[in-house]
Amino acid sequence: MRTTIFRKVPILAVGLLAGSVLSVGCGTSITVTRLKPAEVHLAGIKRIAITRIDGRDGDTLATMITERLVESKRFEVVERAEMDKIAAEHRGALDAAFEQNQGVELGKLLPAAALVAGSVNESKTDENVREQRDTCVRYEDIGNKKQRKVEYSCTHYTRTANALFTANMRVFDTNTGKILVTRRLTASDQKEETKTDAEPDPINRDAMLEACRAQVATNFMKLIAPYPVQEKVDLEKDSALPELEQGNEYMKRGDPNTATEFYARAVARADATPGMKPDAKARAHYEYGLGKAMSGDYDTALAELRLAQTLKAEKDWIDLEIRVGTWKKDADKVNEQMKEAAPTPPPAQQ
Repeated sequence: MRTTIFRKVPILAVGLLAGSVLSVGCGTSITVTRLKPAEVHLAGIKRIAITRIDGRDGDTLATMITERLVESKRFEVVERAEMDKIAAEHRGALDAAFEQNQGVELGKLLPAAALVAGSVNESKTDENVREQRDTCVRYEDIGNKKQRKVEYSCTHYTRTANALFTANMRVFDTNTGKILVTRRLTASDQKEETKTDAEPDPINRDAMLEACRAQVATNFMKLIAPYPVQEKVDLEKDSALPELEQGNEYMKRGDPNTATEFYARAVARADATPGMKPDAKARAHYEYGLGKAMSGDYDTALAELRLAQTLKAEKDWIDLEIRVGTWKKDADKVNEQMKEAAPTPPPAQQ
């Protein structure tokens, strides 16, 4: 069965996002989520393990990556408890293999086709408060509903907090000893709070650092597993074709297949009705093409979008046609990468 780029996948919640609707002119814009392929295709790799991530917060980063590996449905992930047990039994040999980048030796000790290792180089926050003298203004009541302007010396305080998290990450192929991925990943954040004549309250730097760690974990996953991205698409409607509005309602609710059925009815009505305006026909074919794209039939989608443009020239429609071409290429890559995904275990028997 072909996996479409907009298929709903558990955990990742890939598919149309119901409720993400913005008004745009006489039409509507909705946000959808699709899968992009991993930057690196780990061909033939189904079982993966986190060996160790050195440095401050390395264990926390390892836990975050492990959770994301499980959620991706791309790999069978070796339990951390099992890895810790093996590490305790073979500490010396593991340390030597790590120091010499001997992936094959690691593979003999650890039960996985690929091993994730790394080191946290920076995990830090800082905060400072600066002040600036100024002349402020206030207004005082002087009676008879009148006020007077009063200038006074004041001080503006600005509290700035920074967070930085950097890690060097590697993925080994334990069959060949080859390093499949090596990347330095960095995430940073900065927040400011201002107040007059008093210092602002402290900023939650722990939360900032946690967000940076999470971003590094997410960016690592983008290297090795398909990941979701959001796209905005425009919906069209026409008073002569009520089926378009009906289809749009299903599209907004994340049901592109039913939406496409209504768009197909709109096309049939538009093509069969004498005197139907070209603009209305164009909108019908555009919507039908969009529905087909959302359902994963990219060839039909591209044909319909091109037909719509012969009836009505719209720059935004050309843009969507180009994007659908990209979605098609990405879907082919995602299908190839997920074809090698580890099988989902059957549900436990009651």
